[in-house]
Amino acid sequence: MEILAYGEDALTLWAIKEKFALILQTLNDPSDPLRCHVFFRPSFGRGGVKSAQFGEFDFIVLAEQCVYLGESKWDKSSEKIRESVLDLRGEQLLRHKLFKFYIEEWAFGGYSTWREFTDQATSKLQQKGIIKPIAPENSLLASNLQTTLDVIKRHYPLLPTVRNLLLYFYDGRNARQYPRSAGKDFAVVTVDYSEVLFGNFIKMTV
Repeated sequence: MEILAYGEDALTLWAIKEKFALILQTLNDPSDPLRCHVFFRPSFGRGGVKSAQFGEFDFIVLAEQCVYLGESKWDKSSEKIRESVLDLRGEQLLRHKLFKFYIEEWAFGGYSTWREFTDQATSKLQQKGIIKPIAPENSLLASNLQTTLDVIKRHYPLLPTVRNLLLYFYDGRNARQYPRSAGKDFAVVTVDYSEVLFGNFIKMTV
């Protein structure tokens, strides 16, 4: 089936399907793509500072030894590139710090119940300077987190390395610049999407 889609979500799905091995190679990650798992657009709600919800990753890759927490941007994004650096928004940076905490504390922290986790981990979160409540027990957010984190726990025998990744998509036919950095905590992989352009749409097969 041929699909015509538009925007960053379409490009992310296309890259995961067609450029996954190239992305791993660019990251110097020797993982076998067939032994990796990918979450596409996993949602953890939307809310302000006082809410436990913290938005959506564009993707999460479970490679053989490393978890990649992913943001996708393209050359039509509102974020500007200055001196080869693309500055992500504060809420995006917070999402990465918070989910890494959830991986370390819930998936590999040895808690027996989510209530025990919320009781003990809240102060640890504050010690890291992250001003967010833990997802409440029996909430939809807690359920989504537990599902995702349990998949991560089953994928790795021990706590994996957690890396932040920016996928930046550009039209190689007329690209003027693309980022080489998104801050010290992010790896950047650039992907030319001109080969799948159909007008302003992205053409892919599934």
